[in-house]
Amino acid sequence: MRHRSTLLLALSAVVLLGGACSSSDGRSLPPPDPHRTTTTVNTPVVAQPSDGGDGGIVEVFALYSAAFVEGTAIPELYSCDGTVSPPLDWVAAPPAAELALVVRDRDANGFVHWVVTGIDPVVQGLGEGGIPEGAVEAANGGGTVGWFGPCPPPDEGPHTYVFTLHALPEPLVLDGAATAEEAAQLVEGASSAQATLTGTYSR
Repeated sequence: MRHRSTLLLALSAVVLLGGACSSSDGRSLPPPDPHRTTTTVNTPVVAQPSDGGDGGIVEVFALYSAAFVEGTAIPELYSCDGTVSPPLDWVAAPPAAELALVVRDRDANGFVHWVVTGIDPVVQGLGEGGIPEGAVEAANGGGTVGWFGPCPPPDEGPHTYVFTLHALPEPLVLDGAATAEEAAQLVEGASSAQATLTGTYSR
């Protein structure tokens, strides 16, 4: 009898508590409606630039030109109908023994327009028509040394020119007799990081 009395008391307490929780005092919540319940979907998080641990944004290795914007037309001054190489600037070059530049025509089987090696990693740009002290220009696909401006066949439509700045972990030894393609491939094969800029040109 004692066990039965204890059980009845426990059940009574549960009923009393249930009644208190269901009282309509404006603070109780109704049971969820299965037809209106939503499920939270895990959304992929887009990686943001690192703050480097000190609150400052870490810049991305990038290549720019004051003469044209990414994907736009290269001015005639810097083409084979002009006279000089375009100015280039870059930011956030990673640690390297040297930097090197390769320019190819994407629409002419990668024709090499310019190879520059031995760029001091502290340098942050190339001026119009020039290269930094200590840098070396290799042969280009036109058979000369230095810059060979964009020169697509007339009326063929615009070609796309890819300027790629490479960070090289070791100093590059370039054979003076190397062809433009050999020089470009040597740079590309030794590269540990790259920044690119593209421009178009038509005649």
